[in-house]
Amino acid sequence: MKIGRGSRVLFVAALFVLAPGCRKGSNAGRATAAPAASDRFADGKRLTVALGDWKNRWQNELPPPSCDAVLTQRDERELCAAAAAALVQVKERAAALDQSAGALDAAAELSRRAAAAAKKLRFRDMEYMGTQGLSLPGAPPSSASASAASPAPSGLRPAPPRPIPLPQTRQHATPSASGDAGAEAGVRRDDPFKPALRAYARLEVEALRYLAAFLELGPLGTRQLALGQLEKLWDESGGHPSHPLQQVVRQASLLESDPPFRARLKKLDAKSHLTPAASAR
Repeated sequence: MKIGRGSRVLFVAALFVLAPGCRKGSNAGRATAAPAASDRFADGKRLTVALGDWKNRWQNELPPPSCDAVLTQRDERELCAAAAAALVQVKERAAALDQSAGALDAAAELSRRAAAAAKKLRFRDMEYMGTQGLSLPGAPPSSASASAASPAPSGLRPAPPRPIPLPQTRQHATPSASGDAGAEAGVRRDDPFKPALRAYARLEVEALRYLAAFLELGPLGTRQLALGQLEKLWDESGGHPSHPLQQVVRQASLLESDPPFRARLKKLDAKSHLTPAASAR
């Protein structure tokens, strides 16, 4: 069968029209076959769930005790007041499930203020223990006990050990013998600094754990902001970050899936492996 000239022209024209569409469809298929890697926490759902748990935890967090009764200097008492005010800010942000940079600023500020108050309370507590005739666990023996343990010269009768005066304590009921046997050495049951010290040290740790939720479960931009806050706290420590801060960075470096951001975390974590002599320099 013969095909007319007009039919041949129409057939060739149809081929030119269909060919670009076929080429475009094949290219599109190849593009969708290898999609680019995406942030697994980009939708923010995991972080929202975690912040819901933290909302309840912060609501149940009691205000820290006042330091007015144990710290005599005004600037020292202000450290505790600033930490208590920072806790109020964190509670307000957490109640709103805030994921903005302001929430990260509030958490870092709470950690910073609580750490400063705990440091001052720890120093005053050490002074108090010294005035009460107590020593810290692991401290070297006093000169009196060392001389009593040393052997006496030959031919001389060793002198009896000098009695150690009992520290002055508040009047309270005499504890049982079994209670004294289980008491930790160098610890006073009526130590006025211990309750406040524990409270503010705990607030520091809770604030760091709150930051860890943003660092581990937020979108990449939020994770980067959280790490920026932790890097500031690290630098402010003078190369001696607290153990909880090191743990937060180390755990995040193990869980991170974004290669460049994981390298940034590992670089910060590597600073904690320096020897004490290197860190002091």
